[in-house]
Parts: sequence; structure tokens; C-alpha cells
Amino acid sequence: MKRLLTPLVLVMLAAGCSAPAAQPPAQTSEAPTSETTPTPVVMAPGKYTFENATGATGTLDIPGQPDPEIEKLRELAGAAPTTYLTVHVDNRKGTVGVNMYAVSIFTPEGKELKYVNADTYIDELRPDDAPAEVYNQFIELGNKHMEMAKPKAVKDFVLVGPTVPDVIAGITVYPTGMSGEVDALPAS
Repeated sequence: MKRLLTPLVLVMLAAGCSAPAAQPPAQTSEAPTSETTPTPVVMAPGKYTFENATGATGTLDIPGQPDPEIEKLRELAGAAPTTYLTVHVDNRKGTVGVNMYAVSIFTPEGKELKYVNADTYIDELRPDDAPAEVYNQFIELGNKHMEMAKPKAVKDFVLVGPTVPDVIAGITVYPTGMSGEVDALPAS
């Protein structure tokens, strides 16, 4: 049985045109739902907690209260004001010492703000040309803040850095150096 060509196809063939291509099905765009689009978490200054893989737990006050001993040395060195974070570490269930190396706070724009252990800050403040009794004050206080929370111990730490932002996108804690970082979450 032969198939007959329709008049439209005959006209197109005569004019040197090909038959119209099949059109792909129309695509519909669905509006994102709360299930498909994650809602960014917006945090603010306050209390945060963390737990590292070796069993230590901690509570951060962001920002914390200024440390009077550090403030005395900061003023003596003529340094600009700084922001303090305080961290209470409970390492009674921990298996590795915690030195609270640093904390990073991230803004929604992706900027990282670093806060270092007070021993690093005090070392940077120490004037090289200070008289021995002043120089030794910096050494003694720096050594005090260098002590770690050994396993089975509880210790408070002070970290210093820039002004805490009003809106926080994330917090990373480095309890034992630059490896083994953990996220801090708002305290409940």
C-alpha cells in the first residue's frame, strides 16, 4: 500500500523545503520549594557549643568579656582595642589535650574573621625593647594562656581578634591546632 503525500508536503518539496521538525515538548519551570532550596542559617553573637572527635566539649561566648590582665598589657604596649572570645573547655572525656588554637567566624558574604589564642596575641604585643620587669610580665601572661586543657581537665581560654559581625554564617573551631576543626552551633 502506497502512502499519499499531503498537499502541504508536496508544496514544501516543490519549494525545496524540508518538512517541519518536530517541536520538543514545552519545558515547565517549577518554583523552588523549601525542600529543594536550603534556607541559609543566620546566626548572631551569643553562646555556641562544639564537640571534637577526641571527646572534648566547649562553650564559646561570642563576644566575651575583656580580660583585665591582657587589657593592662595591651594598654602598656599602646595597642588598639581588640575583641575577646571566651571558651570554656571540658576535656574530662577527652583523649587529647586542647589548646584552643583558633576560631574562625564567617560572614554571609564569605569573609573569614580569625581569632587567635591569647598567648599568640600577647607575644605579638610584647615590646622587644621593654625593661626586663615589663618584658617578663608579657612572658608570664603569655605562658599562662599557652597552657592546654589536658585530658580529664577543665579550662577557660581567651581568644582575640576583630570585631564580631552582627550576622554570622558559620563558626569553625580549631581546638587542637590547624587540623581537626569542628563547627560550633548555637547553644540550646
